[in-house]
Amino acid sequence: MKPPREPGRVWLLLLPELRRIAPAEQAPALQRARETPLDLLELLAIAAGLVVVTALTRHALDLSTMSSRFASTLLNVALALPLLALVLGPFHLRRLRRGLRQQRQSSTHDS
Repeated sequence: MKPPREPGRVWLLLLPELRRIAPAEQAPALQRARETPLDLLELLAIAAGLVVVTALTRHALDLSTMSSRFASTLLNVALALPLLALVLGPFHLRRLRRGLRQQRQSSTHDS
């Protein structure tokens, strides 16, 4: 297993909790935060988000030729990926932030 990489500037902007951790400990802390289990709200929101994105990107056209179906599928995938990131991303960030806060709280209780 390779050692965790240093978090980039984007992670530091998206996760203010990460800035409160010493730079040498940020990568391992982020890795541990990724292992935080999803809570009920996050699971329900992800399920609802998948339903919404699926409804928005489902095939609305009844195309008879194979090339049209293929092009329609590619278009749907091209639309679905950014929508999924936009809809589900905040819940991923919420889980990471919660994991970082839990680590910080456990380290203050330990010292």
